[in-house]
Amino acid sequence: MAKLGNARDEYRKEPLICTADHCFSVEVKQQGSKTVALTLKTSSLLSGNDKVLLKTDPQATRNIFGDAEVIVLDSVKSGTGRSENADFANIVVAPVLQDLKVDFKVVKTDSTDAIKNLAKGLSPSKDYFIMMLSGDTSISEFFNGLPDDCKSKRAHKITLVPFPMGTGNAWASSLGFTSPIALFRSMLAGQLTSRKFPLYRAVFPNDTQLVFFIILSAAFHANLLHLCAHPKYQKMGVERFRVASEKLLNDEALSCQICIPKVTEGSFNYFAVINTSNLERTYKPSPCSDVLKSELHLLAYSSSLCTEELVARIMKGYQNKAGDDINDNGVLYQRMLDDFEVHIDSDPANSPRSKFDICCDGHLLNLLDLQKDGKPFNNKIDIKFLKNYSSFELELLAP
Repeated sequence: MAKLGNARDEYRKEPLICTADHCFSVEVKQQGSKTVALTLKTSSLLSGNDKVLLKTDPQATRNIFGDAEVIVLDSVKSGTGRSENADFANIVVAPVLQDLKVDFKVVKTDSTDAIKNLAKGLSPSKDYFIMMLSGDTSISEFFNGLPDDCKSKRAHKITLVPFPMGTGNAWASSLGFTSPIALFRSMLAGQLTSRKFPLYRAVFPNDTQLVFFIILSAAFHANLLHLCAHPKYQKMGVERFRVASEKLLNDEALSCQICIPKVTEGSFNYFAVINTSNLERTYKPSPCSDVLKSELHLLAYSSSLCTEELVARIMKGYQNKAGDDINDNGVLYQRMLDDFEVHIDSDPANSPRSKFDICCDGHLLNLLDLQKDGKPFNNKIDIKFLKNYSSFELELLAP
């Protein structure tokens, strides 16, 4: 990789696609892991590295979208945000789609409710092809914004393409999508297949409901994300996760009493039900998970583990390979195929608030806040496997 200018700046050129007339590639300027500039390049000849460019028929590429309304949904606050010089939607996606004569619109989020409102306003009489330039939380907002109307005939579909442009990118990473440019290239070349995917619903005591597709957690994972949301940690950037982890492991009583009737009951320092194999690009805590299968995996680490053992189990996610059996001393790893209940059995009268922290696809909740007024404390969370959801057939493009 050639290095130019500032010693911290790195440049690389990534091939994109060739039409009958010319080829597209993208020049990327990075500082560390952050992309600071993108430049779309065109050339008329195939030479050198350009020989690996994928030649395509524009009509065949347009056929990928069919008659669907094409939306490029850019969640501008996701990941490290967007800058004028590194605006993937406007610099790369839009010019290429225009060149291919694809009708589309770019929607950039301008409020916290923008994604939810867009989802709510989609017409059930049309097909949609939506390129999600975002992280997982934005995709969660989209799912939870869709009208939950399963009774009407589902004659039209939404096809999603999750571009890894957030912080964790659990869904995209679990599908093998780690580069927005590489994903765009594969999509335009017709190398991806439309596949159905599962969704789940968490129902809380006060009837609050969240549709999720990645993780619902308590104990360490939920405590960590709650702590990192505090202003004191937010200003630290990615370093906040290390600092907050050390605080939790050294200062806090992590154990959480949890019961899943007919499955398990005990005290756990880490507890999660997971749909994705990955939570980050290189972090694979649930190697047997498959985002295209309707199954969740229960992953829990016993509170009987000492701190060093707990850390070792958590960090093993960086070494796991797909399909690995991670069952070990103090580890509960089990596939779940149908609806179940999670009971948090800590006593609210004698337990700190953190014992009831919950994280559901980036949404930070606390079971104490999810109670019905005037009713005794209810410790139950219902997990539902959704057979149908919304008035659309939901699909995604996958390898």
